[in-house]
Amino acid sequence: MVRAIIKPDTPRINLSIPYEYIGEEVEILVFPVKGTNDISKTDNAKRQKSFNNFMKFKGTLPADFDYQKELSDYRDERYGHIN
Repeated sequence: MVRAIIKPDTPRINLSIPYEYIGEEVEILVFPVKGTNDISKTDNAKRQKSFNNFMKFKGTLPADFDYQKELSDYRDERYGHIN
């Protein structure tokens, strides 16, 4: 997949296609991307705050937490009757 965000200054653009895509069907979309030209410090501050809140969850599980057992128990509870 190739993705590029550009700010065209003319109604025409030249497009380079990777060699492995030649002969394949490709999809080309053109639409305005809201906010990419004007990322404010407020947006960055919100992102940073969200990230910091997310990182608070790091290490909140007990040291003896066995995720494989939890997953196995959940699968048995959820799908055990299918067998």
